[in-house]
Amino acid sequence: MKIESPDYGKFVKSKNKTSNFLIALMIFFNTAPFFVIVTMVGKIIDGSMTESGFLTGGLLIAVCLTLKNVFYGLSAQKAHESAFSVLTDIRVDIINHLKKMSLGFFQNRKAGELSNIVNHDVEQIELYLAHAQPEMITAILIPVISSVIILFIDWRMALSLISTVPVMLILNVLLRKIWASGFKKFADSTKKMSEDLVEYIATIPVIKAFSKEETKTRAVLKHMRDYLDWVRKMTLVISLPMAFISFILDCGLVLMIIVGATLLRDGLLDFNGLLLALILAQLFSESFAKMTMYHHYGIVFDQSIKNIRTILDIQPVKREERNLISKPGDIKIRDLNFSYEKGKPTLKNINLDFRKKTINAIIGSSGSGKTTLANMMMRFWDPDNGTVYIGGNDISKMSEKTLSSLVSIVHQEVALLNLSIEENIRIGKQDATFDEIIQAAKGARIHDFILSLPNGYDTIVGEAGSKLSGGEKQRISIARTILKNTPIIILDEATAAIDPNNEYLIQQAISNLGKDKTVIMIAHNLNSVKNVDQIVVMDSGRVSACGTHEELMKSSMLYENMMVNQEQANNWLIKEVTI
Repeated sequence: MKIESPDYGKFVKSKNKTSNFLIALMIFFNTAPFFVIVTMVGKIIDGSMTESGFLTGGLLIAVCLTLKNVFYGLSAQKAHESAFSVLTDIRVDIINHLKKMSLGFFQNRKAGELSNIVNHDVEQIELYLAHAQPEMITAILIPVISSVIILFIDWRMALSLISTVPVMLILNVLLRKIWASGFKKFADSTKKMSEDLVEYIATIPVIKAFSKEETKTRAVLKHMRDYLDWVRKMTLVISLPMAFISFILDCGLVLMIIVGATLLRDGLLDFNGLLLALILAQLFSESFAKMTMYHHYGIVFDQSIKNIRTILDIQPVKREERNLISKPGDIKIRDLNFSYEKGKPTLKNINLDFRKKTINAIIGSSGSGKTTLANMMMRFWDPDNGTVYIGGNDISKMSEKTLSSLVSIVHQEVALLNLSIEENIRIGKQDATFDEIIQAAKGARIHDFILSLPNGYDTIVGEAGSKLSGGEKQRISIARTILKNTPIIILDEATAAIDPNNEYLIQQAISNLGKDKTVIMIAHNLNSVKNVDQIVVMDSGRVSACGTHEELMKSSMLYENMMVNQEQANNWLIKEVTI
């Protein structure tokens, strides 16, 4: 599917051409039997009906009705095939597009909102293409064909039948504006409810821990009630005008009956013509009423397309696919500045060197820019200005595949999929043998734990690794990184909030991980970085100082104060106070 289409909605609607043609054939064979019936009734009345004529008429009606149902079935099949094909294409478009987006995009968009678009809004496309659009085409073609035939029977009856249509069309225009506004609020209410439910489910442990004081449940229930209120209001807003429009159309039908009866009385119209006109007029009125009923599906469709475009219209980071030689080499950062929000710089004039096959640490208080600096080396964001070089190559000129072959990152918040332990480790190298996975697990000091589980490497870790502890998840993540075997490894507070036993095992795993590699550690616990080759001290988005532990203790007051605070934290005890 071409997501670059200037009018995505029209492009999607055009996917039903075959179905629309089959619907036209279905309408033709649905209308044809009425001509046969009227002709047969006329012959019965004037006594000219023969047995062969009766059989022929019956056979024609049976053939027409059979073909009508055949074409109806084929049109429904084609409509659904087209609809589900479009749904798949749109979801693939969205997924491929999301893969190209920077992390900044996901910081500004809630998971519930994106989930609502991918599921609810895309499903509305299927509802429209498979059901509403075919019905709307039927509802348009039948009134047009019926009014044209009645026009040939007698123009006065045709005019009387369509005399109320302008009023109905004006009402439709007015209602479209009212419905569009109402459906926008309804869609916003649906989105808000979806966002709240996703967040609520994700934070249930916290909510239960503060059950007496928490207000989140009441807020979620309120938004669900708001959603229900909008459903009731929109039902009322749709049903009442539709009933009124149906009444207006019936007024045209009544007027045509009066005109037709007058013409029959005056001998200006025969009975067969009046009977056929009455049948077609009933079809005209019913179909036009259905067209109004399905009209609101078009509004929902347009709103869903707008929501989908809020993802597809965002331009991803452009990456130049150059065939650069993926050399590890030194990491050099030159004159780098970056802001999440305009006018609020996060990193300011960063100039750093990380030598090949050295162990480095980045330290600083929360919010000093440590993780952001690491993310710049992974090119999760592009700098406002400045450059990151690896092995002398500008990473902005590297393809995503090339950069990924050079750099791995172990996050504090480990991302595990609801798959087996083996499959989660294999993410590091899809074609790895089972022996390679075992060796990676041993290097991460997690192999013995895995074997202690009833299903071993086939153990399912649960959603986001919910069946494992934080340290166990962290070691699986390190095993994945060992398996990937990149020359540069970034550790983003890999031992934060971990118990001493797990911290010891993770430190051993990191030692195995860093052999003959360039390692960059982001750390809060300064005891773990005293022996590294280089320590970078961050302060308010700037590099305050660089050097070894001994050098910084002599040259950096900030580092010295941080070490004093670390010692005080290590010696902190809870003492009993006697009153």
